[in-house]
Amino acid sequence: MIRSVSGLRSGAETVALQARFPVVALTIAKHAPIFVILCLPPAIWAAVERVWPLAIALAVPAGCAMLLFLIVSRQDLPDSLSKIEALVAVALVFLLGALVPAPAYMAIGMPPLDALFESMSAITTTGLSVSRDPDAWPFAAHFLRGWMQWCGGLVMATAVLALLLPPGVPARRLGRAGIDQGDRIASTRSQARQLLGVYLGLTAILAAAAMAVLPGWREGLVISLSAISTAGFSPRADSLASYSALGKAVVMLGCIAGAMSLLTFVLLLQGKARDAWALGSARRVLGTVTVLSAIQATIILGTGNTAEQAFDGVVNVISALTTTGFSAGAIPTIGPVAVLLMAAMFIGGDIGSTAGGLKLARVGLLGRLVLHAVRSARLPDNAVAPLRMNRKPVKPATVNALLALLSIYITAVGLLWMQCLAHGFPPGPALFDIISTLSTVGLSTGVVGADLPVDVKLSLTFAMWLGRLEFIAVLVLISPKTWMKRS
Repeated sequence: MIRSVSGLRSGAETVALQARFPVVALTIAKHAPIFVILCLPPAIWAAVERVWPLAIALAVPAGCAMLLFLIVSRQDLPDSLSKIEALVAVALVFLLGALVPAPAYMAIGMPPLDALFESMSAITTTGLSVSRDPDAWPFAAHFLRGWMQWCGGLVMATAVLALLLPPGVPARRLGRAGIDQGDRIASTRSQARQLLGVYLGLTAILAAAAMAVLPGWREGLVISLSAISTAGFSPRADSLASYSALGKAVVMLGCIAGAMSLLTFVLLLQGKARDAWALGSARRVLGTVTVLSAIQATIILGTGNTAEQAFDGVVNVISALTTTGFSAGAIPTIGPVAVLLMAAMFIGGDIGSTAGGLKLARVGLLGRLVLHAVRSARLPDNAVAPLRMNRKPVKPATVNALLALLSIYITAVGLLWMQCLAHGFPPGPALFDIISTLSTVGLSTGVVGADLPVDVKLSLTFAMWLGRLEFIAVLVLISPKTWMKRS
């Protein structure tokens, strides 16, 4: 048996593919327009505000990215682009999405490591901040953060597929690497266009509503960019706390929409309301929001707090579940509310959305897996009773991927927690902020800040990148076997 397993392992290694650096480099170069989209609008805003250091720090990489794209525009991606090359290219595009704008944060006075942390938090739609005084920033810097979050929510994954790449094998493989629920619509290119259109439409609707109820159109715009991408940066240091109840409610509606599979809205626009409901995303998100909000309100009211405090608590739990990261007040560090918020952040939004976390559909599958194991123990040995989800058998590969993701997530939480405990951080708050980081939420108990030790700041920066790409793509990228040629 041992020899057989060894033989299988060596056989798998024999046929395993390695990433070809020239192909990966060309794939990234083909994504260069994304960095123009990422940097040019904030550069223009900064120029209008006459914040010239910020404008220059963004305009230069935008110009370089455009030049790079012009150089490679006539070269086609090879049909031999493999799954592993698509994965590492997507991971590197997000890494570059943090590195390229980082000098812009340095231009407004942030140290290099803090600038990288802030930039990574923006592009991964996390919303954690290490800025010492964001209220002193020019508004162009707040627009930069909101715009980066909006781009990181969906534009990074769809813009090139929707607008630049022709249909074919490379587009399909990049689509599967970057878009959840791939091939649910006619083609990857068609899907990318429709998802991007829905994303733009939802953003426009939310922005119009937010501008009507929040103080000033600029704040309404920036909050909308963060909310629909389920991010969490706010132009105010107190996040949503100083906004009206109506303003908070409108923002939360945007967060809930962003936490649903965008395919739901595509199907609705196609007049397929029954298919949109059957997809299950709306049921999962709305049902979980309702249950957790009721629990949160009951806990807060049951401890003698006011209805206003209960409302703010509901805002916080919706923000945690949708992994948006806005807060309407102080985040508790101990007690049932803190536990509920951590559970909500761990669960996250749904597959096919811009949200982070483990995802509601996967949590549902985990529950079914437990029930299936219990039921299987009562069945005879020759019974055929496959695990089912939505009345369809679940492939073993799907279960394996889910268990791998859960294992990696828990391991990462444990390692980061031990690192924080070694620095003397209190256990509860440290665990809360680590889950917030890995689920790309942005809620904080105060552990994350400008005074974080350098090694913790680096680890959390890496953790945001890991969490945004759901671990596997980054682990494939840094694995030596991805790049080593077989002898």
